[in-house]
Order: sequence, then structure tokens, then C-alpha cells
Amino acid sequence: MMAAEAQLAAIEEGTELGLFTVNTTGSKAIIGPDKQEDSHPLEIHAIERSAARVKGLTRLLPKPTVIIVRINDKPCRALLDSGSLSDFASTTLVDQLQLPLDVLDKPLNLQLAVSGSRSKVNATTTPWLSYQHINEHRTLDVANLDSYDLILGMPFLFQHKILLGFNPAQVTVQSNVSLPIQGTQTIVLESRAAEILADERERRREELKAYARDICKEAIETPLPPLCDINHVIPLIDENKVYSWRPSR
Repeated sequence: MMAAEAQLAAIEEGTELGLFTVNTTGSKAIIGPDKQEDSHPLEIHAIERSAARVKGLTRLLPKPTVIIVRINDKPCRALLDSGSLSDFASTTLVDQLQLPLDVLDKPLNLQLAVSGSRSKVNATTTPWLSYQHINEHRTLDVANLDSYDLILGMPFLFQHKILLGFNPAQVTVQSNVSLPIQGTQTIVLESRAAEILADERERRREELKAYARDICKEAIETPLPPLCDINHVIPLIDENKVYSWRPSR
């Protein structure tokens, strides 16, 4: 009896200190002990909006919604982030699972929440992703992620009509098939990279020539009178004039 009471007290103490994680692999959250071997579970380095944290010793924070998905049949930790405009895979995950990469012709700028903090996306990968009843090939941008294998942002949440709940945490999938990204709640990502093609450059050159043809004519082609030689001289300096001067004091 005393052992059971001690075990219950330990569970209550662990709950108050945040020693438990939320497993949202199903439609509803399941509270269970943290299986990671970490002697300092309360020690965090930042508050995340994808990967941003502030240091603090006395601040009590709720945990983000992290799910376990399978990438090529391997379990991976994925953060569900409604503030991310893309789905990301970490470079470490790509190296460990040896995922094939598709190098982008032009790198994409990655703007983080902190002003002045930027990164680049140079490649994408399209692995097989499985979560609950979702099974599909999904294109992920490869980036340097901290603490997570994946960040599933608005494309994943939008296409599968994900409902997120907090306190308690829960994840509900309303569509097992990816829906098209369309409607009034969509935006267009435009690249500002410059591109010069040989045929385009030649076409632009011909347009400039045609535009300047009327103003770049030979003298004989213009209606102006012919040029005449100037045979007079304006003496700016009088060589016979003597200038008076006085020494300086």
C-alpha cells in the first residue's frame, strides 16, 4: 500500500514538473512518461517558433505539439508548426536515411521569426511519409533544424485539414489524401532571383535596337542642315596685356 502511494506521489510530482511528454500519434492525446534518457528535462534553450528559444530558469512553458511520423518506414519526430509556410526536413535526417536530394536551381531564402535571422534552402527531398492513415510521397525542403527531424507547416496542415487542440494536446486528421492548395487562404511565394537566358537576352537586344533606330541615325539621314567648319577665333587670353601685382604682406 505504501509503495503504491509513493508511486502515485512520484507520478503527480513528475506531472507538475513537466517530466511527461504528450504523445499525439492518434486522434487524441495520450499522456505517458517521457522515454528519453534526460537528467534535466526542464532545461530548454529557447521558446520555439520553429527554432527560437529564450533562456530562463523560472519560466514554466507548455510543450509544443510533436508527433511521431514514419519517413521511409523509420520513426521521426515532427513538430506541427502553423507559423511555418513550408514543410522541412533536417539535414541530419537526410544524411541518416540517405534520402535522395533534388538540388534547386536557385536557393530559396528562409526567413525566421527573428528579424535579421535568415538561412537558405538549397535542396528538396520527397520521401514516403506515413502518419495515422496518411500514406504519401511528400516534398520537404531540406534545412538546418534544431531539436526536430521534421517541421510540418501549413502545407501539411492545410492539405490534410489538420485540427490542433491544446490543453490537452490533440491532433485530428480530417483528410487522409492531400487536398489541393487553393482558395482565399493561399499566398504565392515569388522568387526574387535574377535569371538571364541566351534567347531572352538576344530578344531584348533586338527590342532596344528597334527602339533606338529613330534617334540613332547618320547625319545624312537627318533633316538638319549640314555641319559647317568654324573659322573664327575668340581670344580668351590677351598676350599683350600686363597685369599689375603687389607682393603679399
